[in-house]
Amino acid sequence: MPPTKRELFLACAVFLALPILAELVLRVARIPFDAQLYGPDCQLGWVLRPGITGRVSTETPQIVHMNSQGFHDAERSFDKSADNYRIVVLGNSWTEALQVPVEKTYTAVLQRKLNEGACITGKRVEVLNFGVAGYSTAQELLLLQQRVWKYHPDLVLLAFYPARDIANNVRELNNAVVPERSPYFVFHDGQLLLDDSFRTLSALQPRQIWWQNFSFWFDDHVKLLQAINTLRRVGEIRVAMAGVKERAEKSGVDNLEYTIYAPPTLPAMQEAWRVTEGLFLTMRDDVQAHNADFRVVTLATRPQVIPDPVKRNELLRKLGVQDFSYADGRVREFGERHDIAVTNLGPALSAYAQAHGDYLNGFSRSNFGAGHWNETGHRLAAETIAAELCARFRQSDSTVLPQTVSKE
Repeated sequence: MPPTKRELFLACAVFLALPILAELVLRVARIPFDAQLYGPDCQLGWVLRPGITGRVSTETPQIVHMNSQGFHDAERSFDKSADNYRIVVLGNSWTEALQVPVEKTYTAVLQRKLNEGACITGKRVEVLNFGVAGYSTAQELLLLQQRVWKYHPDLVLLAFYPARDIANNVRELNNAVVPERSPYFVFHDGQLLLDDSFRTLSALQPRQIWWQNFSFWFDDHVKLLQAINTLRRVGEIRVAMAGVKERAEKSGVDNLEYTIYAPPTLPAMQEAWRVTEGLFLTMRDDVQAHNADFRVVTLATRPQVIPDPVKRNELLRKLGVQDFSYADGRVREFGERHDIAVTNLGPALSAYAQAHGDYLNGFSRSNFGAGHWNETGHRLAAETIAAELCARFRQSDSTVLPQTVSKE
């Protein structure tokens, strides 16, 4: 017997009432959900959503805000006055730094340190943060070419995290959450060429991008959708981590991040180093063509800042290496051969961690030594970079404060 109109009406009413009731319960309970911070981009794969404010909680709860251009930074102007010296920092999640308040990020602290030290006589220093989680050096080069130059920087700092950035520069090893959505550069007949085949993905077509951005905006205002999307993102991250593990196992290693502490033996990693060094040269040439200075800063990796000597030695024995400096040394030597200034943060941050027994990664006993830098790590990174930059400016007859790393 078919349902009556009354029964159909009641079924529809219940169907509509349940999500409304769930939405009310979630709002009354004030259950927080992480924001959807990233949106699709047909040039770069993904970007931070301009102007979005929301919660993140992967390592420590934070309310974060992106500026109108889509970066975890203060609002910035394209125009630059004659008395400003502007530094742009390109990087991945270590530079994006959603784990600490924006004023505690190393880029913000670096700006304060350089201004407090009056490193450039008669100039006010601005440090602009262009970090985006998951970005490879290839994406950072494209970001530089497509969006950075309108800010007229005087200095471009490439914040290079060797444990991720090298592998992420080749398709076979990329451990981004959505590696197929990344652009790559590949060598062809000795030339480094852009492989932007990712742009053919259906999710990156104009209509799909518009729809995704609209759905994200709608989700921002509906708690039930936020809950559903939180579960979906957890699933995506698990799948991505499984993919990272699978790629490592196929390469015959436990952890791709550990392959940077010795000369590469994996063919894919050898090619990743080759591509990475090619990207350094391309970025150097582009920066010089715009009459700006270029510097690579190798960020301290987790093993480099282990404060416990027993744990450090255990990992060194496991990896069969004497220290964790191979990648730093290789980048520095490459820079010396090709007129690229290089700052290695590993030695200074490692010395501090061991001398004070402090963890520079993690935010509680449950995750000390894991994840990204905490506020101490960011402060030390800023002070170390500031010391080297001030030394360079001093050689150009600039005023500099003593180059010290505080122990606060």
